[in-house]
Amino acid sequence: MDKNIVKTLLQDQNNTRNFGHLRTADGRALRPDIIRSNMLSREKQISCNINQSLKTIVDLRITEEGGGDENEIFSSATIISLPILFGNLSPKKIGEWLMLGEIEKIDSFLENGYLEFTTSFGTQIKTFFELITEESNLPLAFHCSAGKDRTGTLAALFLLALGVSKEDVIADYMETNNRIKVEETAKKIAEHFDNNTEMVLPHPEKSQEALKLLLGVKLRWIEIFLEGIDRNFGGVDRYLEDELQVDLHLLRKIYIID
Repeated sequence: MDKNIVKTLLQDQNNTRNFGHLRTADGRALRPDIIRSNMLSREKQISCNINQSLKTIVDLRITEEGGGDENEIFSSATIISLPILFGNLSPKKIGEWLMLGEIEKIDSFLENGYLEFTTSFGTQIKTFFELITEESNLPLAFHCSAGKDRTGTLAALFLLALGVSKEDVIADYMETNNRIKVEETAKKIAEHFDNNTEMVLPHPEKSQEALKLLLGVKLRWIEIFLEGIDRNFGGVDRYLEDELQVDLHLLRKIYIID
């Protein structure tokens, strides 16, 4: 699978949003100057959400995806590289599954990735919360490639820690399916592959369905993550406060608008 065409099409997506439209369970508003996103490649992604320049960008991508501590579009921002490898398979293996239309294997890979997130990456998650509880870092954006899995789980932890209802947290997570043009993007990638390679896809329709699965999100995936946090740590607050020593009082003081 051509990584360049996938990257180009993901750059064209607008899976970028702040949390200013959400409320805590007791009705209080949230600050709008922390943003979740897919890869940041256009100034408009941010200008549609806030009217000021970003101070900090947290990049969750690994080096092979283009992650690092530079962003030419947002050159005035401080870029923090906080790489998280989602799942334990190489991009090459995933590409093979996509070409073969291995829908079940890709679904299982993503489920395992969300399950792994419940016990792994504690150092990165702790660092993320340290960054967002330093008010001088705001406005801040955090992102991965598509802004759905790594970004989605961190967003869920952040919102639940602030007291946003589980239903609203899941709705924010599922909003990715409205933001990423899954059908269109999967079709373009499949067409590119058909037109620019000599290999014939053995099951083109399955390959396109596998692409749609990889590009979108499923309710079951975020449920696996949240169930794992509850099972392993007794809930999000205990996980963040007891396991990672996150200052929840400070977090809420910064982001909840009375």
